[in-house]
Parts: sequence; C-alpha cells; structure tokens
Amino acid sequence: MFFVNDDYYTLDDLEKQYAVFESMPHIRDCHNKRLAVCITDVFQWLALCLYIRRKGGSVVPIHPSTPKDGAVRIASSANSHLLLFGSIEFPIELTVKENEKEGVLVQMSSGTTGAPKCIERTWDSVEEEVDSYVTVLPADHTRKSIIACPMTHSYGLISGFFACVKRGAEPVILTNMNPKYILKKLQEYKKYILYAAPALLYTLSRFLPSDQKFDYVMTSGTVMPSSWLALLRDSSNLVLQQYGCSEAGCITLHPDVQNSSEMGYILPHLKVDAGNVDASGEIIVYTSAQTIYTKDIGYIENGVLSFLSRMDDMINVAGLNVYPQEVENILMDEPRITEAVVYKKQNALSGERVCVQYVSSERVDEIELREWCGKYLAPHQIPMEFIQVDEIEKLPNGKVSRKKLGGVLA
Repeated sequence: MFFVNDDYYTLDDLEKQYAVFESMPHIRDCHNKRLAVCITDVFQWLALCLYIRRKGGSVVPIHPSTPKDGAVRIASSANSHLLLFGSIEFPIELTVKENEKEGVLVQMSSGTTGAPKCIERTWDSVEEEVDSYVTVLPADHTRKSIIACPMTHSYGLISGFFACVKRGAEPVILTNMNPKYILKKLQEYKKYILYAAPALLYTLSRFLPSDQKFDYVMTSGTVMPSSWLALLRDSSNLVLQQYGCSEAGCITLHPDVQNSSEMGYILPHLKVDAGNVDASGEIIVYTSAQTIYTKDIGYIENGVLSFLSRMDDMINVAGLNVYPQEVENILMDEPRITEAVVYKKQNALSGERVCVQYVSSERVDEIELREWCGKYLAPHQIPMEFIQVDEIEKLPNGKVSRKKLGGVLA
C-alpha cells in the first residue's frame, strides 16, 4: 500500500485502523462533521483522512509541529466541530455555527502575502484534480512517488499521495528530513518521482555523490532560482514543475522544465487566462464551479504558463515594474551567494524601493554587489538595501513572506 520512512503498511493495516475508528463515536459519526487533525503519526493521519472522506465528513489538516494553542486557533477559524490534537482518543470539542452539508477538504492558504485564508474543496473536486493530474504526469504504476514534504499540504497529500495511489503505484513518505537519510532512501528505488520543496532539492543536489543521479524530481511552491535549477537538471534524469493555488490545487504541470519561470501546461479539467509575453496579466483560473483570481502575474505562450510575480510582491519603482525573481536570479549568479530574497520597502518620499536579504559563504561588500547588479540590471532594478544574514526567515511551509520582510525604508 505505502511506506512511511522504513515502515510498510498494507491494506490489511488500513482496514484494522478503520476498525479502530469505528470503535470511537467521535470519529465514527463524522458524517456532516468537520474534524481538525494535528497528529504526528503519518499512517494514522492518512488513514483518518481516507476514512473521513469515505464517511462523507470534512477534515482540516494541521501541520503536526503546530503548538496546541495554535492548533485550536486554526481549528476554530476553520469552523471545526472537533480537534484531534496529539492523539485520536481525546478530542477537543469546539463551538461551531452549523453542520456541514457536504464533505470537504479544508486547507489554509500559505499566508505569504497576508493572513491565511480558509479554503474549502469538495472531495469530488479533489478527485477531479487527481484524475486530470494523472493523465498528464509522465509516470505509470512502475514509478513510485517519494514524498519529502508535509502530508498536511495539498502538494504532498493530493499531488504526491492521492495521485500516486490513483495510478497504482506505492507512495513512499519521508518525514525524516536529514539529507543523508533521504539520499540513502532514494538509492533503494530505481524509478521514482521525488516531491520536495525547491530549497530541499537544492540541498540534496549539493550532497549527491558525483557518480549518482536522481531519477525524476518535482518542484513546486516557489520559483526555483535559475542557478539551483541548473544544478538540479545536471544531477537528475528529469526535472518536473507544477504550479497551483489553494482554491484549485494543481493548475499546471511542466514535464521537462528548463526555465524556472515556466510553470507548464494547463491541466485538462481547467481553463486559464493570463497576459501574453508582451503584456503580462493576472492569472485567472476557471473550474467547473468557480472563477479564481490568483493575484499572480504571468503570461501564456505556446500553451505554457509562465509566472512572473505575486501582484503584492511586484515592486513599482517610479512607475516601472520590478519582478523580484529577475533580481534574485542575478544575485544568485554571484558565486558567493547561496540564497537571496528580494522584497519591497516603502520610502516616505520616493515610494517603493527594491531591497534584498542574502546568504553568502563569506562576507560580501555591498559595493561589490552593486557593481555586480549594475552589469545585468537596469538602475531601477538594483536594490537600495542589501542585508547579509545567516539564514532567511521562512514560514512553516518553507516559503518566504516578502511582505513580512518588508517595512519602511529610512
């Protein structure tokens, strides 16, 4: 059925776990109920998710590292009836306005540009996404999905786990994020797709022995710096990329990404509008049930959707648009810089200005960076503020909040 680290679970194990759920009224009677789940046992979490879906209930996945008070806050904001925190035996009852009319998967948006939103997706819409995703994914039942990302997020849960089961392959879920452990596990399989965040893929690429190669790797979540992608392509048989949003799940998939801004081809069950290469625009997604304004800027060329920036992240310098990714790629090409994030700060007199935090293998003089940027960027694109840090602050999902890094420029 599937692996969790070094443990293998069969269909019999799953049915035994279902029997345990049937003995617990607060889980058994989940039809038209919304259960928030924050537990560390990945097998139990997946079994519970599948069980609740079968029963017609709703589930709110909460990252297992979330503290109790935080989990209660998330569960309450998602209008949950119960919170299962730490274990399934002792539920925390919550006050809700009304029961569910239809079972849904509830997810919280990333919150990279503001307060997280509660997103509800019917189980039918999730199934429609999985069916569409499997038809375009260049993999059959012989290629496992190795999932090295949170199983409470749609990337790991839907694209990684549900889609792998749908195509008849066995998922391998890794919760031990030690790079050496992951590389060791990869050696156990000849054909696989590794699902991971860009930062982890980059780290694994650096640790990978020179005589070895990854099979297939999938990246998603944030645009990978061009230098990272080049390294990953050199060390992989195939690099894939997908793009999505909380409301629709996966929207596009690229079967062989060579430019990190190219998100790929639109999944068959969706329609997407965006600008063109000469006039970019907001990416708008049409599902069978709704129209989704993503607040992402991009364009479509030759059927491929390219992503430029979040609307909130784009920097307007005296009427000229600056896309953070373009500046980051130039900075990352400087040999000593290993990571960079570009964001905007507001100047009381001159408006928005470009700023950057970066991680380097050694101290780098700001004058050197300005000279480097001046070779490749227009004057309005060059950061006004360079801040060298040991580590760039990230959200629990591994993404960077540019809004959080910004502020007022003196």
